[in-house]
Amino acid sequence: MNIYLVRHSEAEPTSQLKKDSERELTQVGTKLIESAATRWKPFITNFEYIFTSPFKRAVQTAEIIASVTGTKNEIIIDKSLSPGSNAEAIILISNTFEADEIVFVGHQPDISFIISQFISSYDVNLKISPVTICKISFKGKPKPGKGKLEFLFPPPK
Repeated sequence: MNIYLVRHSEAEPTSQLKKDSERELTQVGTKLIESAATRWKPFITNFEYIFTSPFKRAVQTAEIIASVTGTKNEIIIDKSLSPGSNAEAIILISNTFEADEIVFVGHQPDISFIISQFISSYDVNLKISPVTICKISFKGKPKPGKGKLEFLFPPPK
């Protein structure tokens, strides 16, 4: 099984006028994820499912990824991918669906922690910028410390 972890694209700054969960992608953020997803296509086979945090910026990111990559299944919004998510949420979702290629769109620092938990038994300190994608492969279902880091692509410049 391959899982892809994606940090949502560039979003509006925090504001007292808007809930964090309602922050949207900026115009630059929209263009960034469109460009990035286009560049990812040679390195992916087919995303069978895209799961996303319910936060608006993550949903928008997932929608653009689905559109650019031609993902056929409906995007699935899952509260367990909200800020504060962990590897257990990814494992639970992955064990529920019969698929080989699953994308998870989430937030920082969660994505960094999840990558670390999957590829090492030690803490790996990563800083994941918006629009970064990471592919981790597993023999069978995902398990902590059993993943192989296949690639980690930063955002396009």
